[in-house]
Amino acid sequence: MMPALFVLLFGLLTVNIAHAEPDGPVMPRDGRYSGTPGGGVPVVYYERHSEGWFWYQDPEPEPEPDTEEPEAQAPASADPIAALSAFQKEIEIAKARAILEPTDENLKTYLHLNQLAMNRAGNFAQAWQRVVWTTPVLDSRLTHPVNDQAVQVFNDEKLRLVDGFLAKTARSHGLFFFFKGSCPFCHKFAPVLKAFAETYGFHIIPISLDGGTLPDFPNPRLNTDMSRSLNVDTVPAVFLVNPRDRAIHPVAFGYVSWTELRRRIYTLMNKQPPNPLLQAQLAGGQTDANE
Repeated sequence: MMPALFVLLFGLLTVNIAHAEPDGPVMPRDGRYSGTPGGGVPVVYYERHSEGWFWYQDPEPEPEPDTEEPEAQAPASADPIAALSAFQKEIEIAKARAILEPTDENLKTYLHLNQLAMNRAGNFAQAWQRVVWTTPVLDSRLTHPVNDQAVQVFNDEKLRLVDGFLAKTARSHGLFFFFKGSCPFCHKFAPVLKAFAETYGFHIIPISLDGGTLPDFPNPRLNTDMSRSLNVDTVPAVFLVNPRDRAIHPVAFGYVSWTELRRRIYTLMNKQPPNPLLQAQLAGGQTDANE
């Protein structure tokens, strides 16, 4: 019994030793020791037959650092009116603070903001001029010149335009002239109106309200009914008349000059002041740029 028991104990001991974890480093399948945590001690190259010639081992990749994207800043106000109001308010606050507490720091703050405002105003003015100079439709100098020579040419052309328009109007319209023989203003105005009518070709019908006459109109008509229908209570009075459609337009009451009479009839019939440059553009013509 003893030998058999001895053999049994020896077998159990052998099995336990075979399954026990070794204390020293062991050779793994890839040819490296791994007896210590995190890797083993490498052996010489001629003992690592399983690796062959490609024995170099890539190092473990380093962990990438955590890169967090910075938080996006809030966009600026999209309302230009609110932004401009806030800037103006900031300037006023800085100005008030500098006046009440004139320290170097407060004055520097206000002067800095004031300089910034002037720079912005200068940039705006330059941009304004650049756009006007490069956009003819926005350049008022093309219809209202400011240069002395251009103004003279403009006035001459305006006069020519008005004269041509009045001559054309005279072919379809006439003038009613109401006066009194006892009115000194009527005596003074009568030669002006007569010369005006002869220049442009208007036919005048003189109408006396008191039965009197004028040297320039010795044979007036007596028609108090027409004066009442037109509410003529001030003399001299001039009306523009179209005999075809019987349209009557009041032109002037009291004494007016030749120039004023011309301007009134033109504006009354043309609905706008005379502008030769504007008229040429409306007619599809081309005009020269006047500086």
